[in-house]
Amino acid sequence: MRTPCLLAIICWTVWGLVAVTAEAAEPAGAEPAAANTADLLQRIERLEQALRTQNATQTQALSQENTALRKRLRQLEGEMQTLRTDLASQRADANKPDPEVEKLRAIVETLQSDLRLKDGRMPVLSKLDLELYGYVKLDASYDTHETTTGNFALFTLPEDARTRDNEFNITARQTRLGLRIKGPDVEGVKTSGVIEGDFYGAGGASENRSTFRMRHAYLQLDWPEERFTVLAGQTWDLISPLNPNTLNFTILWDCGNIGHRRPQLRATKNVWLNAQKTVDLTLQAAVSRTIDRASITQTDTGADSGQPTIQGRTALTFPFIDDRPATVGVWGHWGREEYDVDAAGHAETFDTWSAGMDVAVPVADWLTVKAEIWSGEALDTYFGGIGQGIDLGRLDGLGACGGWLAAAITPWKKWTFNIGAGVDALDESDVTVAGTRTMNRSVFGNVIYAINEQTSVGVEISHWVTEYQGRGTGDALRLQSSLIYKF
Repeated sequence: MRTPCLLAIICWTVWGLVAVTAEAAEPAGAEPAAANTADLLQRIERLEQALRTQNATQTQALSQENTALRKRLRQLEGEMQTLRTDLASQRADANKPDPEVEKLRAIVETLQSDLRLKDGRMPVLSKLDLELYGYVKLDASYDTHETTTGNFALFTLPEDARTRDNEFNITARQTRLGLRIKGPDVEGVKTSGVIEGDFYGAGGASENRSTFRMRHAYLQLDWPEERFTVLAGQTWDLISPLNPNTLNFTILWDCGNIGHRRPQLRATKNVWLNAQKTVDLTLQAAVSRTIDRASITQTDTGADSGQPTIQGRTALTFPFIDDRPATVGVWGHWGREEYDVDAAGHAETFDTWSAGMDVAVPVADWLTVKAEIWSGEALDTYFGGIGQGIDLGRLDGLGACGGWLAAAITPWKKWTFNIGAGVDALDESDVTVAGTRTMNRSVFGNVIYAINEQTSVGVEISHWVTEYQGRGTGDALRLQSSLIYKF
């Protein structure tokens, strides 16, 4: 606005000067020139006054506009702060748990807790609490001399039959599948059951077509308040309750470790012997089937006896080294067998019995020692007497004695070392038949590494020596490796 005004002033000034100059050039009188000069000065003053008025008006307008803009800016800043505050509040609310969501989450966690097993695994869902368990195991072994049966070792064959007959075996037959069943619990009684099997069943057409067999099938009634349990079905014998930790499937059977699985009805009662509840007495009794060999008439000599076998065990658990609980038990069984000697039904009867002791001592957090010793007669179906129960020359039971000792060493979290030895020996005065196995002994050592909680790999080396009546001795060195996946 100021530029046009200045131009106007300049134009008026120039025009005025031209007029003054023209009037000055006139030859007559000076009065018109003076009048023109005064008039020009008045015009200049009026122009200056108009310019000042215009500048004041423009300045006032600019000031008012500036004030309005500042007011609008402050308003916008206030709105921006309000938006920031609302956004922060929304973010804070988003981080807060929704009560309804939390309620649903609590319900789900409660259901999962009710279903979850003690070790954290989720069971198979059904009306009852079912847990599928087991493992897949591959065993590969090399024997410097033939063993029975190759996939596992019970004893070695005499070398006079096959001299240094080495062999290699690989199998997955120890793969195991089981089902644990729990509930319902009624009026203080807990009910449960187990069904378990592996693939070492008889009758498989070949190694890659193994048959499934029953290992365990029992139900259990438990009265926790009374510390009393009843078990009905097939499971481990009461006698010889411990086992060494071997990769070899047969856990020193026929070589110092006796006891197997059979149908039974069992009762167990536990009693605290002190107020601190650190000394525990266990009383057990069972009635089981007498399972044994077939006689010449192909009848089961145990069933043919017409009576069951009685088993019993008493054990005491008490604080020992550094108050770690050690257990000492004594046990035994008695039954009778009837062996038919001809088709007319003439038979010989003899007893099957055992008496033994088991000891388990946790010496340190990283060392546990276990052992069993026993003596008995006609123990073939209990894996005693090196798998022999009667002497066919006398038609009477074969006496035997034996035992085993093993230590489990866990110096590091994922590593376990096991060493042990076992021996099973017949009473040679009972032996009249040539070729009878009279003594079987073995020493073993293994290392097992846990790749993770479910998967482990192990290597085991063992030495086996088997003596025979009137024949050569069998001697074998066995190297075995195993890969195990538990579920």
